[in-house]
Amino acid sequence: MRATSLVKQMLGLRGVTVTEVLLGSGILVIKLRLTRSSLVCPKCSYVTRACYDTRTLDSRWRHLDMGAHQTWLSCQLRRLRCPTHGVITEAVPFARPVGESRFTRDFEHLVVWATAKMDKTTVTRLLRVAWRTVGTICERVVAEELNPNRLDDLFVVGVDEISFRKHHNYLTLVTNHDSGKIVYGAEGKKAKSLDEFFNDLGKERTANIKAATMDLGPAFAKAFREKAPNAQICLDPFHVVKVRHEAPCIPAVMKGHRLWDVAASQRS
Repeated sequence: MRATSLVKQMLGLRGVTVTEVLLGSGILVIKLRLTRSSLVCPKCSYVTRACYDTRTLDSRWRHLDMGAHQTWLSCQLRRLRCPTHGVITEAVPFARPVGESRFTRDFEHLVVWATAKMDKTTVTRLLRVAWRTVGTICERVVAEELNPNRLDDLFVVGVDEISFRKHHNYLTLVTNHDSGKIVYGAEGKKAKSLDEFFNDLGKERTANIKAATMDLGPAFAKAFREKAPNAQICLDPFHVVKVRHEAPCIPAVMKGHRLWDVAASQRS
């Protein structure tokens, strides 16, 4: 088997042919050629067979590493005139439009997956990318992959906060208990951290929420009492048991009080 054929199978990319493989000092450059003859607009998928001019652009994208070698894909691209977007460089099947990213989609998805499993510093060392690049890639992928229907059919939700950056900052997260997936996140842990969530949800979908689980903190309960008064507030059993052991007198004073109010008074 030829080296180019072997590399093509290893890449697993469709719509391209490997024309040359160049191995340098820790860097592997794979030259590609698109198999299609037509040109495709990267923004609206407009297809044409007419080139705008004879000019070609040598573009490169960082791809998944092969062993210890940084892998770069190189391809000569043509330009077309799109009725909507004007003169633009044609699309490639493995990456975003030229100028938006210098990484392949496979590489960007790997960065996002790694970021969800480990700290950012480890990701930069493992994948050999800059600190800011990790954040930029995550923003691009989330903006594209975020399910626009994630806030539909919310009936039972969970609200909690997590700390990051050595516990000096917090994120408020909302989970759909039916699917087990996080559907919203915002910085902070106050009631206003949920403002955008209810704005995106709208009055009709907010009215569909039957119950919301949360800890004993008053902020989240306040937000749901104001924005979703029909939702039943359910307290996390862990925190209830913890407060019960710390304050044995709570059962005696609970009558006629809301548990989160009692818990707050005990902490104060």
